[in-house]
Amino acid sequence: MSVRLTAATLAATTALAGAQTAAAEEYIYSSWFGTNHTANVMALGPFFEKLAEATDGEAEWKLVPGAQLASGPGTPEAVGNGLVDGGIAIAPYQPRLMAATNTIFSNSLLGKDTLAAAAAMNEAVLFGCPECREEYRDLNAVGFAGYATTPYVFMCATDVQSVDDLKGLKVRSSGGGVSISEIAGATPVSMSPGEATTALERGTLDCVLGAVSWLKSYGYQDVVETVVDSPMGTGGPPLLMFLNRDIWNGMSPEVRAAHIELAPELVASASYDAQLANDARIVEAAVADGLKITPDSAEFQAIMEEHDRRQRDRVIEEAKAAGVENPEEILDFYLASYDRWKTLLDEEGRDRETFVRLLWDEIYSKVDPEAL
Repeated sequence: MSVRLTAATLAATTALAGAQTAAAEEYIYSSWFGTNHTANVMALGPFFEKLAEATDGEAEWKLVPGAQLASGPGTPEAVGNGLVDGGIAIAPYQPRLMAATNTIFSNSLLGKDTLAAAAAMNEAVLFGCPECREEYRDLNAVGFAGYATTPYVFMCATDVQSVDDLKGLKVRSSGGGVSISEIAGATPVSMSPGEATTALERGTLDCVLGAVSWLKSYGYQDVVETVVDSPMGTGGPPLLMFLNRDIWNGMSPEVRAAHIELAPELVASASYDAQLANDARIVEAAVADGLKITPDSAEFQAIMEEHDRRQRDRVIEEAKAAGVENPEEILDFYLASYDRWKTLLDEEGRDRETFVRLLWDEIYSKVDPEAL
């Protein structure tokens, strides 16, 4: 009797496990960031683990790093076509397909407020840019949860102590960084941050205009001699959650809701953990290996001042040429959001827990997963 009961129980348990396995889905996420990139290790990996736990294994994301499945420029179409289920979409790599999002990306935010920048980017994409959401639909995609790097700086394979030292140098630049490099007298070069590592080694590129975290993420600390400690604007957002729309619609409402509920954690992990809190450690280690830090000065600040005088007209002109109907409204919302978030964070606090709470209260609690 007991043997038959045990067998029956075992059969029922096996059947239940089979039903649960059948209900679970494994989605393929293509990251063109390298395996050890901080966005993969400190943001996406932990996010996918939390998501699997929150959905009792119903949503399992498999992270495939290193552009094995799709390149940076190829990701939006790879996602839309269903080659992969999700990936990282960066608007400047596809400025025609993602023209409205590129309007946000191309406007360099002044100052050093990474957290306010990250919040403003997400608020603008989700609530201040209807054309952004339309272009994601046109690509058969859903987009949310972007992040901000710390302000871009010049990182050079040569000894750069003044603006004059930048003149004539070839600088990897994107978005608003193209104008910044030109104002500095350098020649902007379009390439991915990963490609820039080899270009710096071979001498076909002199500098990268990018985030300090890239010293580690892309191995620049091995080929860069100088970092100019003068903030050259913050741009973004790289969209970490750029998902195939058919896949998104095929998820249960509970799984879609879980993605949104955990989005503040993903934004904080990518912006706070992998960028803001990580920079000092990266710079300290690089300096110990011989990196030179060129201090900020009025002449470097003048580059950003000139860029800011020019950028609005340039961004609007380029956006309209790419087919964006209301770039002025997008920029006005974005900049007002940035100012609002700077004040809000000053009042509420800039620790990680507060940042996550504010992202939820001010942004993601207002997002309807069924309407993305």
